[in-house]
Amino acid sequence: MINVMEKPEIDGVIWPKQERGMRTFEKLLQSAQSILQESGIEALNSNAIAEGAGVTIPVFYQYFGDKYALLAVLGHRLTEAQNKLYVDSAAKSAEITKSREEQFETDSLKLLQETYRVTAAFAGSRALLISLRALPELTEIRLKANRDMAKIGGNILRQIRPDLSMKDATERARVSIEIGYSVVEMLLEVPSISRKRVLERTNKAIVAVFFDG
Repeated sequence: MINVMEKPEIDGVIWPKQERGMRTFEKLLQSAQSILQESGIEALNSNAIAEGAGVTIPVFYQYFGDKYALLAVLGHRLTEAQNKLYVDSAAKSAEITKSREEQFETDSLKLLQETYRVTAAFAGSRALLISLRALPELTEIRLKANRDMAKIGGNILRQIRPDLSMKDATERARVSIEIGYSVVEMLLEVPSISRKRVLERTNKAIVAVFFDG
């Protein structure tokens, strides 16, 4: 998860420099997450965010140009949390060969399960994921995160399967990432279906993407 001290460059975001400002900044983010969690993206606006944080509208605009700038910070935080799991799993997979496909399948399922857990624990994640996919102001956050992880996954897959070209390996990694994140989003939207069964079936598809001809 992004640490506010790292202050990544995000259009429309003015990062606080003092501890008091950081606390206010976090209150605004938490307020937005609560609104997303309880009422969805339609209810999110600067007035509601400021009210939930117990500050005035001018205070909101001290840090955020608009609600999309705030959503971008949350989007970065969520994707960074997901990406960390992927990077850690990819490093572990670097030692796997095709003869250890079963171990890869085990590790891949664990990654899916952890990705679901981390995503579900992020307040407002369901509405945020929809925003990252649907809002033009935010889609590049998701696309860049997936591109970056596909490069990492492609490099690892090439070590496991040197018969693949770098382009093929990266494409396979990208497909697996898109499948995994789409299913996680679906599980958040349809909690009545079996998470265990869906993740296990999804994992079979991901393993096939990596290891079939």
